[in-house]
Amino acid sequence: MQRPRARFGTRAARLPIRRRSRRFLWLWSVLLLVLLAIAFYGSARYRLGIDTQARVSLAPYRVFLVDTWQGPEEITQGDLVAFRAQGLAPWFRDGRLLIKHAAGVPGDWVTVDPEHTWVNGMRMADGLALAETLKQDPAIFLRHERVPVEHFWMLGETADSFDSRYWGFLPQSQVVGKAYALF
Repeated sequence: MQRPRARFGTRAARLPIRRRSRRFLWLWSVLLLVLLAIAFYGSARYRLGIDTQARVSLAPYRVFLVDTWQGPEEITQGDLVAFRAQGLAPWFRDGRLLIKHAAGVPGDWVTVDPEHTWVNGMRMADGLALAETLKQDPAIFLRHERVPVEHFWMLGETADSFDSRYWGFLPQSQVVGKAYALF
């Protein structure tokens, strides 16, 4: 005897409507839970850093992804680091997120002279362009010292970047995480 043919041709079409609705609802619920888990993980770990200054110190980038789970112990020389400003008024209010290069890590030797900034004998920056703007004698910024334990020497990429040349070493306690340039 021949079996009767299904009217709609697919197995899903032969299932009762109520059963198809439950399966559809279950799949969308699982998908929603997965998306919520990803969003929660992303918002717990990552932050966006946006440079709103008229003149950027890490040109050509203005938007950065900050990984808050990569702390000070994972930072090496040259990494982009996000940190909270503290005591940098009137340039930056306390708590403002800043991003600079970790040019010097604990144990490195930093030398600032009127023409250049050196870290372990490598030229890292030129001049003290902001000394005049700060109404300070450039001689007060000259130094030759070792980066202390639990501190970093931070530099921007432009000659007029307000960085460690003017405010000294950054304590690790102010570090938010590693930063990655997006665009």
